[in-house]
Amino acid sequence: MKIWTYRFTPIIDGRVIPVALETSWSWSRLVVPEPAPGHATLSDRQDYFRDPYRLHELSIDTPNGPVRLVAGPRNAWSYGLKVMRGEQTLWQSHDDPHAYLAKMQDMMTSRQDGRPVFEGSAFKRNAPAIITDIALGLLFFVLGKTTDLRTAALVTACVGLSLLPLQWLINRFAANKIDLLGGLALFGVVMMLVSAGFSWAFESEFAVQLKATIMGCIAATCFAVDALTGGRVMARRLSTYLAYRDLNLRRLSVGMAACGYTMAGLNLAVAMMFSKDTWLYYTTWGDFVVVIVLTQWALNWARTAR
Repeated sequence: MKIWTYRFTPIIDGRVIPVALETSWSWSRLVVPEPAPGHATLSDRQDYFRDPYRLHELSIDTPNGPVRLVAGPRNAWSYGLKVMRGEQTLWQSHDDPHAYLAKMQDMMTSRQDGRPVFEGSAFKRNAPAIITDIALGLLFFVLGKTTDLRTAALVTACVGLSLLPLQWLINRFAANKIDLLGGLALFGVVMMLVSAGFSWAFESEFAVQLKATIMGCIAATCFAVDALTGGRVMARRLSTYLAYRDLNLRRLSVGMAACGYTMAGLNLAVAMMFSKDTWLYYTTWGDFVVVIVLTQWALNWARTAR
């Protein structure tokens, strides 16, 4: 599925030639719809799961000789285009249109074997579990706004626990296996039991707000202990949930422990310093963004060990 198209209008020998770079999560394609009057469309596509990350390049003929259109990442969120004839630059979209190339290659290429770092099947395999996690978060948010936090926490925990027999039925009878619980299924079930017990035992809404801090510390401590054993349990199971193929498991455990303790501290700060509604928005939306940032840091750090 195409996500975004970057458009460029380079001027080559006095003629404007429209150029488009189509991007997706798993591929990108450089397209020149009409390189010259009457000529067919030119395109250059790369698939991130199969090809080593590279610059896009197309060559078109002009009356003054062939020119190359070279497109690549300018930063983490945009691309640049350079037009060259031989070694001479005729036009470029920015001062350094491919400034982010080295970082993208480092991020997208395995440091073990030089192949694409992502395992494409991991995204498809884990999509149901990711959707399930998001749905549970939205359920807690809606119930938290329409009822009280204790009810929201109990109902969400019960719905989460109901996934366990549902997962068994799917594995037992379905022709196509769907993983709703992810790589840390057993650990997730234990944490949901702890969550349900905590919500049942404490009627205070503030106690429910502190639940994320307590559970975050528990999860972080589990990863910290796992790091002492080389990441052989928690990190190994978590790695089946991820698309990266070149992770150092001990570093992954340390990184996830650091993320857990950080998230626990942030939740405590928001719960103590702001209102219940502010905390509810944070735990549903802001927390999600912070988790993505911290987790990406942990993954990048886990990949630095060759």
